Order: sequence, then C-alpha cells, then structure tokens
Amino acid sequence: MMQVHKEIEQVFEVAMYATFVFSWVYFALTAAALVIRRFRAARVPPPEISHYPSVTVQIPTFNELAALNCAACCMKFDYPGDRLQIMIGDDSNRPEISKAIDDFAKKNPRITVSRRGNNQGFKSGNLNHMLKATRGDYILILDSDFLPGSDFLRRLVVPVVKDSTLAGVQASWHVVNARQNYSTLMGAGIINVIHIVILPLLKLAARVGVFCGSAELVRRDLLVQHGGWTPGALTEDVDYSLRLLAKGERIVFLDDLTCSCEAPQTPKDLFRQQMRWAYGVMRAFMDHGGRLLISRLAHARTKVAALCFSGGYIMVALLLLTALLGLLNIATGWQATPAADSTLADILGNTLMNFLLTCGVLVSTVCAGFATGFGLRSMGKLVLASFTIGFILMFFIGKGLVKAMLGLPMHWFMLKKNGNELHTAAVTTG
Repeated sequence: MMQVHKEIEQVFEVAMYATFVFSWVYFALTAAALVIRRFRAARVPPPEISHYPSVTVQIPTFNELAALNCAACCMKFDYPGDRLQIMIGDDSNRPEISKAIDDFAKKNPRITVSRRGNNQGFKSGNLNHMLKATRGDYILILDSDFLPGSDFLRRLVVPVVKDSTLAGVQASWHVVNARQNYSTLMGAGIINVIHIVILPLLKLAARVGVFCGSAELVRRDLLVQHGGWTPGALTEDVDYSLRLLAKGERIVFLDDLTCSCEAPQTPKDLFRQQMRWAYGVMRAFMDHGGRLLISRLAHARTKVAALCFSGGYIMVALLLLTALLGLLNIATGWQATPAADSTLADILGNTLMNFLLTCGVLVSTVCAGFATGFGLRSMGKLVLASFTIGFILMFFIGKGLVKAMLGLPMHWFMLKKNGNELHTAAVTTG
C-alpha cells in the first residue's frame, strides 16, 4: 500500500504543478486584459458609412416567447429598412407558443416567421432552414434572450463595410440578470471571463475572433460556400469558427460593442448549459481542430489562439484530475501512514495550500466581475457560488467533455428565461 501511495502522490504532484502553472498563467492573462481595458480609448460613435450592407436578422427559437422581445428590439434598429430582413425561426412544439408568434408577426408585418415543423438538428438545423429564405448579404444571429440596442447593427457592420473579405463579426455580451441569484452570478462570471479576458486578448495578440453563437454577423455567401451550419452541432458557432480559421478566413471581435443577454436562472439550467457547451466545443475541436493545426492557410498565431480559446475546459479538466488524485492520495495515505502521523489539521492545511496554488481561474472570474461593475457584495456571493455551484459545475463540464470524447450523444436543453416567463404569463391571462 505504501508503494501505491507513493506512486499516486507523485502523479498528484505533477498534476498539481501543471494546474498551478496553467491557473496562474490564466490569472496573468486576466491582469493583462484588465490593464488594457482600463487604458483603452473611450467608446466613440461609429463612423459614417456610405454603404449599408443588406442584413437578415435570424432569431432561432424553440418554445421561447422571449424571441418576441428580441424581435421588437430589432425593429428599432436605426438601419435602412430596405436593407433589413427580420426572421423568427420557430421550432416550437407547443401550439400556444406558435400562435403567439404568429399573432406578433401579424401585428408587425416586417417580421417573417420560418417554420419547419420539428427541431431536428437543434439550433443549427433551424439556422440552415432559415438560410433558404435569407435575402441579406450578411446574417445577424440573435438568441431569443438577446436584446440589442438601436445602434447595435449600425455599429456591427462597420468592420465588414471597411473590409468585405471578413467572414464575420462577433460583438461582446453583457449579462443583465447577473445579480438575480447565485446561479446567474456564476453564469455571468463564466461569460465575463470569455468576453472580458479571452476574446479581447485573442484580438490584441493574434488578431483573431471567434463566433459565440449570438450577437454575431456572418457573411452569407461564405457560409453557403462552406456548406452551412453543421447539422446537430451543439456549439455550431465554434464548429463554424474552426472551419473558417482552417481556411484562412478572418473573424473580428468588437469588445466595445455589447449586447444584453441572460444567464441561466437555476443551478440545473446552468449545469445543463455548461455541459452542453463543453460537449459542443470538445466535439468541434475533435472534428476540425486537427485540420486547423495542419492548415497552411492559417497563421501560427491563429492556431495558438484557437487552443487558448479552449483553455477554460483544459483548466477544468486539470482541476478535476487534481481533485480526484487528491482524494486518492488522502485515502491511500491513511492506509499507508499511522494515524498519528496524518492528522486532520495536516489534511486541511494541505487542501488549503493546494487551493491557493490553483485558484487562478477563480481570481480571474472575480476580477472580470469587477470590470463589469460587480460590487463587493456581489463579489462575495460570486466566491460563495464558485465554492458551491461552481464546484458541482466542474463535474457536469467534465461529463460533457468525456461524453464528447467517447462519441456519446448529448441532448439540447431548454433553459428558463425571464422573457419567456413574462410573455407566458401574458398569454395565459390574455
């Protein structure tokens, strides 16, 4: 037993070292991103443009009346009406939801409803179906809980007007319900790290952007040329991004343009969302990562940036590995060492030290929260959420990664949204 304990302890120490290095590199990147953000030039009005490209707004929805709020915001865009098409892709299997969407479209003739009668292929299948009726040269994709401002589209198209060779543009996300409860704080923390730390650094260091699934502007002819969205992909955004990057195409990230959105309201919804994201990202890298890495069309910095984008999942995998090895180390240590030589104080002390060595991601999340306006009270709740909801969340993310690697299926999950609840109440009482 002593020999087994020593071998596990050695592996544990290697895993701890790797986690420590990765964790604090993550924190160093966060510090750099926040310093850059602090001294970044103030937001300025978008330059006047003489040409407005034609844009089709696509709002895919499945039993989500929140899509009506999103569509209402899009109708307020200060954008030429003859250059704008707004579509709701309704995959709903609840007649009352579809009726409410149809009633909304009748009152607002600028809204077109696309319907295929099923949810096959999930969101990517819905987007491919809408693509058939899309008239715009560019497609703005918005999930139902996203609420863009009136100047959002006018600002979003500026990069493609300046450079028509771009494959698309990704805007930043701002979680409006972050302080609703512990689950939304945790969900907002994850989104903040992506949009406040990772994507701005990729833009600065590698001049690379990645599509994030919503608040993204996609060039239609290029999408059609590359065969549309991958049917059934749970993160069709990352899947398409890797395909584009492997072909040497470019995506721009606008860190000074934000779109309001929601974080999952319950731990169950957060677990499902992050498990699905982990599964989809892993599948995308398994399907297209190798092609990107050997591509002669992609710059070396682009390949490194793509790997960095997946860094959060690498960190979670390392944390899970160290946690499991730590438990094995304690269990075998108790068997191999006299009780007098291994006290509870020693175990707790070692556990605390291990946490301090590997808490770079938590510190990054807290720092990103400060950058988006979290106060001290919210910070305390975020730390508590990280030690409770966040700890459990790691195992769901790990489950998603393992299922993806084993080729096991993953379902798409419907999440609760404030807009859905408000509209559903109105439909029920109306």
